Amino acid sequence: MKIAVIGLGFVGLVTATVLAGKGNSVTCIDTDERKIEKLKNGDLYIYEPGLDDIFEKNRGRMIFTSDYSLLKGSEIAFICVPTPTVNGKINLSYVRDSVFSVNSADRKATVAIKSTVVPGTASWLSFQIRKDISSNPEFLREGNAIEDTLCPERIVIGGKNAEEMEKISKVWEFTGSPVLKTTNENAELIKYASNAFLATKISFINEIANLCEIIPGADVATVAQGMGMDHRIGKDFLRAGIGFGGSCFPKDTMALVAYAEEKGIDMRIVKSTIEVNKARVKHAIRMIEEEVGDLRGKSICILGLSFKDNTNDLRESKSLELINELKAKGAKIRAYDPVIKELDGVEIVKRLEECDGMDCVVVASEWKEFETSPLYERAKKVIDLKKVVNLRVHPNVRAIGVYRGKD
Repeated sequence: MKIAVIGLGFVGLVTATVLAGKGNSVTCIDTDERKIEKLKNGDLYIYEPGLDDIFEKNRGRMIFTSDYSLLKGSEIAFICVPTPTVNGKINLSYVRDSVFSVNSADRKATVAIKSTVVPGTASWLSFQIRKDISSNPEFLREGNAIEDTLCPERIVIGGKNAEEMEKISKVWEFTGSPVLKTTNENAELIKYASNAFLATKISFINEIANLCEIIPGADVATVAQGMGMDHRIGKDFLRAGIGFGGSCFPKDTMALVAYAEEKGIDMRIVKSTIEVNKARVKHAIRMIEEEVGDLRGKSICILGLSFKDNTNDLRESKSLELINELKAKGAKIRAYDPVIKELDGVEIVKRLEECDGMDCVVVASEWKEFETSPLYERAKKVIDLKKVVNLRVHPNVRAIGVYRGKD
């Protein structure tokens, strides 16, 4: 097929690359000329395991441009642009502008919105351009996006035009995944409901972690393991830590609450999920202060800057929030990250050994290389905020969600 992908952020670039790898001709459109030039030169600006190899092999089937007219003749145009929250509410301007631009370039192209949008968005835009628009939400996990695109657990397609929905379904036939065809509104809400539920699991286990810290013999990892053995609950997203960040959960939970309030519905569980998440950095600060005392002048090494492992995505990173709070209290910060080597306002070291002799080492991301390190034995204090360190190897480490008796 000839396909267009609008918006070359994380979702758009992964989607375009995988579809090119399946033999499609993909026109990749973004208004950011710097992104376009980098991609033309083979320079990937996002880190995603396995993406560089697939991208390099399939660049010949990809056109990178900011010119919408080049999508003319495309059978499907996937809208993958950002939907940020502004004052807690979703901003749909990028989606609207993209849909209008695609419609002006080629009215025959099937338009499928992959961006996360509130229910009613596709129907509203369909009315605006007098043409059916389909919904095809994405469910990618950063760090696992290639597999999630090649073998998703489900394909959700919403719309009113059965022929166009079938065309979208054929694009994803290679996945062998079950397909749910429904209304635009159901498809849009499935995405929000899924993200809100997963975020709720994270906040829930973080509250259980707080409880574990005051119960002798308790360890949140074991509690989560026992819970996850129940197939009704499942083990995924039951990992205690410093809270959720990234491009999806923070903005999507806020947008869902705001949307529901406009409809007269009080989303109390989702609100609580957001509040618990907001409190996680303050909890981390308390743990650090309990170990090193007054933070003024104390040297602290932060391990991990991205919002999670296997990505260089800094959006809503709890590590950065933690760094800002520590700096405000007078601490001196160094940081180490496996893939992020430069960041304004943060001194980033190239090797873990450069954090030797500091007052405290704080594990703030779940990269595998943080499970064990000689640094932990040499450090004055070590705090694991992601429950990643092997405590059998490093019993001196204080971990979140683990009982710590009085010295």
